[in-house]
Amino acid sequence: MKQEKGFSLIELLVAITILLVVTAVATNMILQAQHVSEAIGLQGNMVQDLRAGMHFIVRDLTQAGEGIPQGGISVPNTAAGVSAIARPGTPAASIFRSQDPVPVTYAKLPPVVPGFRLGSVVTTQNPSTKAILTGGFNTDIITVLYKDNTLVSSVGGAAAPTLDAYSVTQPAPAVPACAGVITATGSSVTLDPACFTMPGGPTPLAVGNLIMFHNINGTALEYITSINGATINFAAGDPAGLNQTGLPNGTVSNLAVGATPTSIARVWMVTYYLDTATIPARPQLIRQVNYPNFPAANPANPPQPVGEVIENLSFSYDIISSADPVGTYANGPGNAPTAIAPDTPFSFRAVNVYLGGRSEYPWTGTNPPQFLRSSLNTQVSVRSLSFGLLFPTPGILP
Repeated sequence: MKQEKGFSLIELLVAITILLVVTAVATNMILQAQHVSEAIGLQGNMVQDLRAGMHFIVRDLTQAGEGIPQGGISVPNTAAGVSAIARPGTPAASIFRSQDPVPVTYAKLPPVVPGFRLGSVVTTQNPSTKAILTGGFNTDIITVLYKDNTLVSSVGGAAAPTLDAYSVTQPAPAVPACAGVITATGSSVTLDPACFTMPGGPTPLAVGNLIMFHNINGTALEYITSINGATINFAAGDPAGLNQTGLPNGTVSNLAVGATPTSIARVWMVTYYLDTATIPARPQLIRQVNYPNFPAANPANPPQPVGEVIENLSFSYDIISSADPVGTYANGPGNAPTAIAPDTPFSFRAVNVYLGGRSEYPWTGTNPPQFLRSSLNTQVSVRSLSFGLLFPTPGILP
C-alpha cells in the first residue's frame, strides 16, 4: 500500500496559531499607524487654525496706534464724560467702558481697548455624547485702532494724495487750493476733486468705514452711512452711535470745522472675539472690522472667522509705568488682564496673547476617544511698533 503524505492535525493547528499571531500583530501595527496618521492630521489642522488666528491678531496689534493722536480719538460723550458708543463683539461688550472697580465709559478711545472677560463663556464639547459644555468664566475680547495710510486718490498716479494729505477746506494761497466742505454738524463732507477724487483706492471708501476728523481743537470719529459722488454722509442712527450732534463733547461740531483747517482720515477698528453661538460645536475666532451688518439691505463688514475650533482667547498687558498700590494686579503690572486706575490703556507697552484650541474631531487612539488640544502664546509690542515676539507651540495634550 502507498504511504500518504500531509500535515498532521497538530502541525495544522500550530500553523494556524502562528498565522493568527502574525495577523494580530500586523493588524495592531496597522491600527497604530492609522492612529498616528489620524493624530498627525488632527494636530496639523489644529495648529494651522491657531497659527492663522494668531497671525491676524499679531498683524493688527503691530499696527495699533499708527496715525492715532497720542491722546486717543474722542467719541461723543456728555458733560459728565459718559459715552454710550457701541462696541463690536459679543453682547457682553455692549459699550466701550473701562474695567475699574467702578467702571467708566471711554470719552477717548485708546489704540488698544482691553475687554477682560467681556466675551462669550468658554465652551467645549463632550467627545462621546457631543454635548456642549460651558466653563466657569468668559473669554476676552480686544479692540485695536489704527489709521489707514494706504488710501490715495483714484487719479494722479504715483503722485496721488492720501485722504488726509490736505485740509478739506484749504483756500489759496495754499497749494493746492481745496474747496471742500464739512457741515458744521458733521452730517456730511464734500471733497474737492482737485485735492482728492472719490472713491480712492486701493480699498475705496465705502459705507461702514470710520472717518476721523482732526484739527488743532481735537478729534472726532464718524460712521459713513452713504456716499453720493464726492459727498460722504454721516446720518444719525448708525450702529456705532458715533454720528451724534447734540452732545457737548467728542462730536464734529465741537471742532469748529468751518473756521479751523481740518483733515479727515480713515480709521480701522478691529475687534477679536470668540463666537460660540453660530456653531456651538466649533467655536470660531472672529475678526470684526468696524461694525457688522449695516445697512440691512446690503450689509457691510460681516464678521470674518479667522480660526476654527478655538476654545479660549485671553489677553494680558505689560504696564511698565504702573503707579498702583502693591497687590492691585495679582500677576503684577507686567501681566495685567486690564488697566486699573490710575493706569489706563494708554500705559500699555505690550500685549500678551493666548489662544487655546482643540482638534476638529475626537482622536480614536484612546478609549473612549478624546480631543487633542494645544495653545499658542505671543507677546507683541504696541508702543514702539517695532517687534512681535513669537513663542513656540506647546506639546499636544490628550
